Amino acid sequence: MVIAMQRLGQYVIAVDNYENTPTMQVAHEFKVIHMLDGASLDIIVEKHNLDFIVPEAGSIREQCFYGYEKRWYKAIPSAKAANFTMNRKAKWRLST
Repeated sequence: MVIAMQRLGQYVIAVDNYENTPTMQVAHEFKVIHMLDGASLDIIVEKHNLDFIVPEAGSIREQCFYGYEKRWYKAIPSAKAANFTMNRKAKWRLST
């Protein structure tokens, strides 16, 4: 995904819980934060005025993405889709 975005001319900032992830090794820039800390994520989003936000399935404060979308940031997948992906209870309700 990072390489594809770079080929399309996007400047990529990788954000994760720890350093030296595969994504960080090819991104233009990276940040290491606690991914459940919504305030740290907010600082990065606001500072860099991002065109796209691509959440990885896993440990992330997915509720933040609803707020980002309300402020016209583009989340891929959408906040709703990311929430279903990362929320076991929601997936269970969806499948029943």
